[in-house]
Amino acid sequence: MRILFCNKYNFPFSGTEVYLFELMDLLRAKGHVVELFSMADPRGGPWQYQQDFVPHLDFKSERTLWQQAGLAGHAIYSIDARKRLKRVLDDFRPDVAHVRNVYHHLSPSILWELGAQHIPVLYHLNDFKLICPSYNLVAHDAVCDRCRDGHFWHAITSHCYPGSTAAAAVLTAEAYVHKWLRTYQRCVTRFLAPSRFVRDKLVENGWPAHRIDVLYHFQKLSPSALHPPREDAPILYFGRLSPEKGLVDLLRAMQRLPRVRLQVAGEGPQKSELETLARQLGLANVEFVGHCEGAELNQLIASARFTVLPSHAYETLGKTILESYAHSRPVISTDLGSRRELIIEEKTGLLYRSGDWQQLAQEIEFLYFQPGLAVRMGDAGRELVRTRHSPGAHYKALLQLYEQLAASHRRTGTPATAPKLRIAFIGGRGVISKYSGIETYYEEVGKRLAERGHHVTAYCRDYFTPDVEDHEGIHIQRLPTIRTKHLDTLVHTALSTAHAMLGHYDIVHYHTLGPSLFSFLPRLCGKKTVVTVQGLDWQRKKWGRLAAALLRLGEYSAITFPNATMVVSRTLQNYFLERYSLMPAFIPNGTHLREPGPIQHLPAWGLNPDHYILFLGRFSPEKNCHLLIQAYQKLITDAKLVLAGGSSYSDPYVETLRRFESDRIRLLNWVSGDALDELLTHAMIFVLPSDLEGLSLALLDAMAARICVVTSDISENREVVEGAGFIFRRGDPVDLARVLRNLLEHPELREQAAHAAQERARERYLWPRIVDQIEAEYLRVLGLSQPAAQPDSKEPSPSSSSQAA
Repeated sequence: MRILFCNKYNFPFSGTEVYLFELMDLLRAKGHVVELFSMADPRGGPWQYQQDFVPHLDFKSERTLWQQAGLAGHAIYSIDARKRLKRVLDDFRPDVAHVRNVYHHLSPSILWELGAQHIPVLYHLNDFKLICPSYNLVAHDAVCDRCRDGHFWHAITSHCYPGSTAAAAVLTAEAYVHKWLRTYQRCVTRFLAPSRFVRDKLVENGWPAHRIDVLYHFQKLSPSALHPPREDAPILYFGRLSPEKGLVDLLRAMQRLPRVRLQVAGEGPQKSELETLARQLGLANVEFVGHCEGAELNQLIASARFTVLPSHAYETLGKTILESYAHSRPVISTDLGSRRELIIEEKTGLLYRSGDWQQLAQEIEFLYFQPGLAVRMGDAGRELVRTRHSPGAHYKALLQLYEQLAASHRRTGTPATAPKLRIAFIGGRGVISKYSGIETYYEEVGKRLAERGHHVTAYCRDYFTPDVEDHEGIHIQRLPTIRTKHLDTLVHTALSTAHAMLGHYDIVHYHTLGPSLFSFLPRLCGKKTVVTVQGLDWQRKKWGRLAAALLRLGEYSAITFPNATMVVSRTLQNYFLERYSLMPAFIPNGTHLREPGPIQHLPAWGLNPDHYILFLGRFSPEKNCHLLIQAYQKLITDAKLVLAGGSSYSDPYVETLRRFESDRIRLLNWVSGDALDELLTHAMIFVLPSDLEGLSLALLDAMAARICVVTSDISENREVVEGAGFIFRRGDPVDLARVLRNLLEHPELREQAAHAAQERARERYLWPRIVDQIEAEYLRVLGLSQPAAQPDSKEPSPSSSSQAA
């Protein structure tokens, strides 16, 4: 293939370019013809088309007011850059353009030329520029989302850009102009994100999931990684020295660790400030070694016990993590952004709360004085690079994407709209009647897919779903089963699979571990299969040894049998990655926003609005309803406790709970529809005390209803509610009582948490966005994608942007 890379620097200016040039070398070695369009710079080259490069520009040099205005116009839309690119395209005629970092020096104007020449464009995201004019979602050394949904003017008012206000105004103008022109929507065929976190951030801001692919960077392994560090080895930070990197936290942590040496490799605007702080703190154990690269940097990493990444900012990937792993060195990092995808907690490194330098000091001390553990973590990191970040696997995935883009642009005629799929759901009990989150998933996802024109069939159990042909656009296929604890799901899934194998389906979508055992069968008939894992069901207390063993086999089948696996939490994603070295897609469950409505059912239940604590879900042992009752009995309050739900073949457990039923402790059966909305929106506090979850739909519904939530501290709950709710120690009724007592006594805390919870649900978990991601995964599995809009033949010129607004 003939591939044209577009990047503003023609030399290894940063990790972005290091990756880019390594990728170009890799493609050349595989026989592809690769060229670059860039800005002229004597530090790079020689290049085939350097005579057509944009002349060197230095936006930081002093210039006259007129020259500054000219540079501002160039940054927003450069006619010169577009003309120069046209000359390159006329001669080189690429199959695909791989666009990386083009802002300001090349400007987004070059995208219009690529579109005009009908060159498919893969836009490789190396920052958050599409949703943040100042690139990195950081303001005043902390994470910032003020520009969410295109409110770019915050880049001026919040003074987040480290340059002048005038420069911030230019960045803001650039963002608005290309928003109004719809440059990226019109001219980019597909976006490529280096992590799922980047993709999710764009989707949160309204970018369509089906146009964003995820491909992690590759990393070459270092042979020096075979040598363990010396006993007195230092720890290492390497990277840019700037405020958002969190180095002040690292220095404060080192003040508590006089026996640990730290080497800081890098340059940046904060260097002198950090050196001064180190002197003020008397840090004789900290050494600044300056900028290092190549063999010198490799030696530093290989000589370290482990590396530290204390950044306060989201990172699109974190190449320093991969470089550390390549040398068998573990990493301690903040728990922001993509770091959760790269660092498997307590397996390849450790995570700590951003800004908490005391916890950072504890983590460094813990790992430093356990050298054997550090070696094992480093080896696990190296194995992760070998299996997930190899150059060969990266090349194969990228080439497949290139070929898809080139093929789509070779087709004649107007691009088709998104293909309409025939989809079968298997594994849940059905629709209409409520039982658990899977049935809710059936309905919420199924009806939205049907609204988009897809044909969705839900396989339902005849005792559970009424005898109807359709429900909310979903075709109902009722089949019998043997209604016992152990045979119900097994028999129904077997019959449903046999029926689906004879049907005309593009996707057969299995839900949960048990049904996934059958997910290989439709593939024998040429159908694609997908499995959604809602949790590790074999851990549930209701199952005996044989059933648990079968479900454990279902865990293996869920990640190996289907064409694609989706999981509903990052915790599950990391579990499968650690156990099977396979990365399933993370697509969480969803919810919809609720507001309090008229009161119709509460009086019949003996309840008053905002005066009861609520649990909603199955009455099964792992949900720990008994623990909630124990905690409630320790409180002195006239607020009632309500547990609403039903059993899952755990009737003895339900009977145990009913012994505590009284005027103060109410047990309700399943509620749904308006009754559910009323019960949920008028609750004072929602509690989820479970030992085992995937991603609780009841929890998401409570958050979306603007209710203060309290959960056990299992990782599946923490990733949802941290910063937007309260947690207690799992299995500890005393600690739960403490948290509830504090919230009952402080209504302002409940109000603050309720607001934060609803905002969290709005940002991450609304059903339309979740269905976008599910639909995109279906299309990916089928090798299809919704084609990008072709550039308008009557494209607006920069001078007409005011009219476009």
